[in-house]
Amino acid sequence: MTDSVRSESRQDERSGLSTRRLLQATAQLIAEVGYDRTTLAEIGKRAGYSHGLVSRRFGSKSALVETLIEKLSERFGHERLPGTLSHKIGIDALLAVLDEIRKDSANSPESLRGFYALLFEGLKPIPELHTFVADLHADYLDSLTRQVAAGRRTGRLRQGVDPAEITELTVNALRGLAYRWLLDEDRVDFDRGLDSLARQLVQLAAPPEDETR
Repeated sequence: MTDSVRSESRQDERSGLSTRRLLQATAQLIAEVGYDRTTLAEIGKRAGYSHGLVSRRFGSKSALVETLIEKLSERFGHERLPGTLSHKIGIDALLAVLDEIRKDSANSPESLRGFYALLFEGLKPIPELHTFVADLHADYLDSLTRQVAAGRRTGRLRQGVDPAEITELTVNALRGLAYRWLLDEDRVDFDRGLDSLARQLVQLAAPPEDETR
């Protein structure tokens, strides 16, 4: 490897690291103070870089947030479901989603909080956020509902349970739990909330033992 190639490689690594830090800082600040009060200067300061670097790298707060949305969508959106669910269907698909969110809350709580904060910021008249949130919900529900519905063929979904209803109920419960978690982290145990939801799903949708024999 030539010196110029090594230099370019190190530069690419530094650029990638700074981008990750800036995106993480953006997610943290939006979770803490909201989109409107998050500035490029504060993002640079939180990440340990200058305001000028943020401007040169992304151009504007809107462009930076669009990049963040793209990254978070890859990580938490419907495109991740095939890897998360593998071959799980019916109630097992919903439980797998809860398990994955539990892992995220343990391993990357700031990223998860930033993702949920962006979801709630989508209520504001910010075009890129509003479209992202609306599309994400629709695509996520559609993909997950198909996985849940497939449980009918194997007995992993109790007869009479509507896949769309139980999926929407689960996602709605997750969003409500996330809202309370962001609002009052000290008094809301996120993992305990996930465990409670999982228990209720098993009771409501898992087939009785005599149906699986």
